[in-house]
Amino acid sequence: MVAVAVLHPDRLDGAMDLLFSAGESLAAAHMARSVPDRSAGTRLAVLRAAAAVLCVRGRPMRSGPVDVWQLLPQVAPELTEWADFFEVVLPEGGTRPGHGAAGPMSVREVDDLLRQGEDFVRIVAGLLGLSPVPVPGDLVAITGAPDLKEMRYGGGAG
Repeated sequence: MVAVAVLHPDRLDGAMDLLFSAGESLAAAHMARSVPDRSAGTRLAVLRAAAAVLCVRGRPMRSGPVDVWQLLPQVAPELTEWADFFEVVLPEGGTRPGHGAAGPMSVREVDDLLRQGEDFVRIVAGLLGLSPVPVPGDLVAITGAPDLKEMRYGGGAG
């Protein structure tokens, strides 16, 4: 006989609400016209998806504040790599990925992170047995961003 966990309806409703909100954040990130806004929308989406997992699976008893990326692997070991990844690449403020890295993220970096955020939200929905979160297909162009070539080589085309 196989034991099947029965979810409390309130927990499932909470997770569905969080995933719906994650989808809204992804949509906002798609529509964002700046790197910091796109990064913030992506960050909010993946935090909401991670919170959905914590909502369903519970959280270990702890006192005081906890970081979602430290807590997630404890309740969902299968998401450990994602937790490690997002802890590093989605810092607050839209700065360049990595600890102590300086400078803003490029348009390409933030677009790649958005796609990875979409993947994470889809994986979480599947893990929880919920419907996939609809995500818009097109990205709005980011305006006023420095040219990637200038950022890399210190000058314009020449």
